[in-house]
Amino acid sequence: MAITVPQGLSRDTAGIAAATRVRWTYIAPTLLVYWIISMFDKSNISLVMADPKFLGEMQLAGQTKLLGWLASSMFISYSLAAPIWGWVVTRYGPRNSIMASLVIWAATCIWSGLSASYGMLLTSRVGLGVGEAACYPVTLALVAHWFALRERGKATSYWWIGTMIGPMLTGLLVTALIVNFGWRGQFYALGVLALILPLPMVWFLVRDRPEQHPAVNPAEIDLAHSGAIEHNDDAPGRILKGVSSVWRNHRFWLMVLAISCNAIFFWGWSIWLPTYLRTARSFTFSTSGYLTFVIYGFAVATILTIGRVSDLMFRRAPFAGLGWASAAVFLMAAALAPNANWSVALMICALCAQQVGISCAEMLMHSVIGTADMAKSQGVRALVTQMTGALSPLMIGYILAYSGGGFVAPFAVLSVAVVISAGCMIALTREGF
Repeated sequence: MAITVPQGLSRDTAGIAAATRVRWTYIAPTLLVYWIISMFDKSNISLVMADPKFLGEMQLAGQTKLLGWLASSMFISYSLAAPIWGWVVTRYGPRNSIMASLVIWAATCIWSGLSASYGMLLTSRVGLGVGEAACYPVTLALVAHWFALRERGKATSYWWIGTMIGPMLTGLLVTALIVNFGWRGQFYALGVLALILPLPMVWFLVRDRPEQHPAVNPAEIDLAHSGAIEHNDDAPGRILKGVSSVWRNHRFWLMVLAISCNAIFFWGWSIWLPTYLRTARSFTFSTSGYLTFVIYGFAVATILTIGRVSDLMFRRAPFAGLGWASAAVFLMAAALAPNANWSVALMICALCAQQVGISCAEMLMHSVIGTADMAKSQGVRALVTQMTGALSPLMIGYILAYSGGGFVAPFAVLSVAVVISAGCMIALTREGF
């Protein structure tokens, strides 16, 4: 059927108007749900660690070092398995890889609920990390295959808000599950959830590439291919043409360093947030969980806004640098705040600023890596960033153990980390990113 382009309408605009929207109605929502569930399984341990009944049953009260290992062990196995998933995604495709990862998540969550000892629980968290390690390779591969470069800011914000919605809902859902069914019951519930929600969505809605999907028309296929970074004439496209290997691309390694330091900030902060609210600011266990919901809720709105703005500006490095620098300032202000209410308000500001930094960085990754190299590069990126992030909860646990439980010193370390992230963005800003 011939498509008539109205007078005055550009060819690009006409192509977008004529294209089906499978990428937005099928792919993006599935990735969003996938990330929300993944964050449930990552973040729930922070609330379990703050549950007095869990601490008593597992004899972990006051054992901050052992609690730190419960969080860090998952990230260590995550980082080691990520390059393997990068190869699996390249070889077998994102769709098959997502389904395999979901089955692993479900099995390890149920394993966690059955744990009769600290060692058994620790081992289940290691297994969870192996399954979770598929997240970045499959997600960035699908975004690179399905979305034009100038849509990837919005597309990235679409799935990236799952990293905030997950912890946000964890504050409500997991707290309610623990209160009503115990810490074991919430592990069982999350295991079943992975099988009944994201797994069917992937099976029915997702294909590896637009040309494989029965609901996609030729215009949407052309939009994805013509809008790839390889055909971009701005700074990202011009610079990529001169890069012979992703491993020799210094911009990729700057991104890896920045995101690694961000992982130190985020996982150190988020894993210990409920404990901080309960012990340092004297909130109850239930209130700590609900405040976690509120804090992450503000971050969701921030991500949606910055995704649209960055696509319009097409300059992401300056936004990322400013966000990370501001996060350092707000976090230290929260640690030194004279009362609990001011501390919570400044925590909200710190997380929102940090999310400006990392969400812009995730969008920027599509400007420094070509489509063909995306899955394998993100496997290596996850190895480095998650291994680095794995040290953070453990490091905080040790600092708390040796500093008498005060949070000023741990928060200072986290603040320095995102200042380094901001510094990496200065070099990329100078190159036009």
